[in-house]
Amino acid sequence: MMETDKHQPRFVRQMTLSDFDALFLPGGSSPDHLRADPRMVAFTEAFFTRDRPVLAVCHGPQLLITAGVARGRTMTAWKTVQVDLKYAGANVVDREVVVDGNLVTSRQPSDLDAFTKESLGLLDRAGVVAH
Repeated sequence: MMETDKHQPRFVRQMTLSDFDALFLPGGSSPDHLRADPRMVAFTEAFFTRDRPVLAVCHGPQLLITAGVARGRTMTAWKTVQVDLKYAGANVVDREVVVDGNLVTSRQPSDLDAFTKESLGLLDRAGVVAH
C-alpha cells in the first residue's frame, strides 16, 4: 500500500494497514505535516475504505480533508478547521464530540474527556482491545 522509502527506518517501511486496528490523529501541527506526505494520505484513506476506527481531535481532521473522506460526514474540529471542513463538504457541528460511523471527532483539549469516552466506546464496538 505505501511506497517504500529507503530513507525511512526499516520498521516503518514494513508497516501495512493490517498492522493497525485504529487511527488516531492528534491536534497541533502534525496533521498539516502528515497531509503533505502522499503515503500518509493514502494510509488515512484506507482506514475509511476498510471501515476501521478513526479518532481525530482538534486539527486532526485536516488530514481527513486531504484524504478526501470528509464529504458527507458529520464532524467537529478546532474552530478554524471547521471552516475548512465545511468547504470540503462535511456537515460541521460545534459540539465537544461527534461520532459518525467509524469516526470520532472533537474540537479542543477541554473536550478530551468526552472524546476519550466516545473513542473507547467505538474501539470496544469495533472489537479493538484498548490497553
